[in-house]
Amino acid sequence: GNVENRIKIIRDTSIGNKYWNENITNDWTSATLNTYLNNDYYNTLTSDAKSMIGTTKYYLGGYNTSEITTDVMWQYERKNDANRTGYYYGSNPVMQNDANKKIAIMYASDYGYGASKECTNDLNNYHNSTNCITTNNWLDKSADTWLLPQVSDNTYLALFMNSTGYVHYRYAYNVKCTVRPVLYLSSNVKISGGEGTSGSPYTLSIS
Repeated sequence: GNVENRIKIIRDTSIGNKYWNENITNDWTSATLNTYLNNDYYNTLTSDAKSMIGTTKYYLGGYNTSEITTDVMWQYERKNDANRTGYYYGSNPVMQNDANKKIAIMYASDYGYGASKECTNDLNNYHNSTNCITTNNWLDKSADTWLLPQVSDNTYLALFMNSTGYVHYRYAYNVKCTVRPVLYLSSNVKISGGEGTSGSPYTLSIS
């Protein structure tokens, strides 16, 4: 019955190509994509869909390269190791904990963990192994796609998934990439039907 709290939903298709931020900074809290997702895009959802979206913390840590494995990137994204430095640039916040900002985009580690268990490459080299991309990674859509982490030693760069499968970085303000919204379900959402497959996806309702 009941879905556990903080279950993440990642949209399977893009909502279009957009800038990460039209302003010259990689601070997600003020990014135009963040504003768009939580206003214009959010307002396209039905009232039932809106009622299923939970409030959550989005961690904004990053790293100065994508040449690290997924598990290490996960730690940098969340800044959960006291011995690590260089998570974000300047005064950018470590997390966004705003009840009005419920929708974001994928972490780099989301994409990394989408690969098969046989994938051992670092994120910047996913394209060099068939275990890491295409049919062996359910999040790979062969399209340049924005990711949430910023580049931690630069005020302009954000991470993205390259169309060939690897993770790299580019200027947040002068290139448009595809956008796949991410949200977390509220704790009162339950599975009311479906089998959890592409042919018979789960349907959700409020308990």
